[in-house]
Amino acid sequence: MSKTIMTAKDLCKSYASGGVQNHVLKNIGFTLREGEFAVVMGSSGSGKSTLTYCLSGMDRATSGEITYNGKSFQPLSEDKLAVLRRRDFGFVFQQMHLVANLTIFENIAVPGYLVSKPKAVHAKAEELMERVGISGLAKRLPSQVSGGEQQRAAVARALINTPKILFADEPTGSLNSKAGQDVLNILTEFNQNGQTILMVTHDVKAAIRATRLIYIKDGKLDGEMEMGGYTGEHTAPRESQIIAWLSSMGW
Repeated sequence: MSKTIMTAKDLCKSYASGGVQNHVLKNIGFTLREGEFAVVMGSSGSGKSTLTYCLSGMDRATSGEITYNGKSFQPLSEDKLAVLRRRDFGFVFQQMHLVANLTIFENIAVPGYLVSKPKAVHAKAEELMERVGISGLAKRLPSQVSGGEQQRAAVARALINTPKILFADEPTGSLNSKAGQDVLNILTEFNQNGQTILMVTHDVKAAIRATRLIYIKDGKLDGEMEMGGYTGEHTAPRESQIIAWLSSMGW
């Protein structure tokens, strides 16, 4: 059994709008294990992204407790929480958020300077660019490469500090089918080499990469399904299994 790296207990998140409380997350209990590729699914507005943001420390839960490596990070100050995110978590979003006037190499390397010495950061950035297949694009600006190449750079940037958990929110949502599959192949390869990943997606073809599926409905964790490791073989039965499960969840 893999080690539990993160847990959430009775997690709630509410927003006030027009004097009315909107309850986005409702008493969620959640566990993330080291080395797994957990995928969160659910209809639009179900709370998938909000759950990810709370678990990653990008947003504060209204109540409940989140523990990471056995310690609650709820009491941390904003500064200490920022240090935790920078050191231990990586982030990939649907929009790449690359800095327009920095080169691809610089975009990848900049977060590393906050944690490690420049020489080590440069070596790691070059290694990651090679691994994600963009080593020839180091001196180009984001506007000079394709969307898929930008997202590969975003994945490399997320991994520059060797995060314990990689959070990915719809990382293929703005990509065409080929570019999306390329990014999923990269994420899968890193997961198979031990990287813990928590990914939000609405795409069944992305979800087949999961080792575990989590379904959120109306702010509540409504079901889970263990998938086992993804091998790239017999994907049609795996996809059919997910579709049947999602249908049973009311997808």
